[in-house]
Amino acid sequence: MSHVVIIGGSYAGTKVAHQVLKQVPNSKVTLIDPSDVFYYNIASPRIIAKPKEAKVDQYLIPIIDKFKQYPESRFTFVKGYASSVDTAAKTVSVKDGKDISYDYLVVASGSTTPGTVGDEAIPFKTTGADIREKVEAAQKRVAAADSIIIIGAGPVGVESAGEIAQAYPRTKVTLISSHAQVLPALKASAAKSAHASLENLGVTIVYSARVTDTKSEGGKFVVQLDNGKTLEAALVISAAGNIANTSFMPPSTLDADNWIKVDGNMRVASISDNSVYALGDATHYKQRYYLKINDQIPVVAANIKNAITKAGQLKTYDASDKLMVFVPIGSKTGTGQIGSFVPFSFMVAFVKGKDYFMSKAATMIAA
Repeated sequence: MSHVVIIGGSYAGTKVAHQVLKQVPNSKVTLIDPSDVFYYNIASPRIIAKPKEAKVDQYLIPIIDKFKQYPESRFTFVKGYASSVDTAAKTVSVKDGKDISYDYLVVASGSTTPGTVGDEAIPFKTTGADIREKVEAAQKRVAAADSIIIIGAGPVGVESAGEIAQAYPRTKVTLISSHAQVLPALKASAAKSAHASLENLGVTIVYSARVTDTKSEGGKFVVQLDNGKTLEAALVISAAGNIANTSFMPPSTLDADNWIKVDGNMRVASISDNSVYALGDATHYKQRYYLKINDQIPVVAANIKNAITKAGQLKTYDASDKLMVFVPIGSKTGTGQIGSFVPFSFMVAFVKGKDYFMSKAATMIAA
């Protein structure tokens, strides 16, 4: 049987695992992840702001439960961190574990954010054995703060500002954007709508300013901006930037920012035998959205099937710049972009703002 090893129990990794197991009978899959639960991080802005509206069993889902239908001879889950990949020997080393040999490797290790790491971490994207503890600690810090500065006005920053301001109307919430608008990847009309919704919730927005330094002084956080101004708050949340979870990959597979370079078939470009694939947030594609990853999954699964069975044609990922983004701002309003269309705020609230799809999260890693 061909052995497919997948690094990352993410949405991307679990879905590829299911498709390979179903479509390629002469295959077995080993899934590696530091945590045995899937964290539904899409809802993280609501999870950290409104614990009563986010049930633990909705956003922390046992991975192995979704693979019980497969015999042990075909599916194995390994709890641990991938520490290195040897593409010549075709092995993955697991920290404090053993080397695992593969015929085909899929990297779906995702990314994290600067604000997810450190002592004051807010788990927008996180992994490891202590996800629940990290989430609950963040919820307590948010609830206790009388003033909060959020750095970064992309979707996560805007969503977090809206959720916190709605949940804690007495908390002073300040959102810092390094651009002249919030949601800089979206149309100006979407940004204008978001600005109005945030202001209605009492959020203060600072535009065209970058944070040069953040430090703790006398029980407060002091944030220095490049325009010379200084802001203070009880809590600072970073929602800016992404960090690739690719430290275990050979340097030759990565670009200058440590994202995995893949070709149009989602194969790692520098691996000549075409045995290594990557998808999702870990790749060099800049649009790291759920719907984009959803288009990559069948490409990877089909091309692995093609490689194993020697039948069918290679599939190519259409990496278009077309956007489909919904950004709730609290539970009653929001904005976004679908192609060139900016949806009405009530549409965003109805589609995503109700519960960030938490009620369907368990199905996202099911067969």
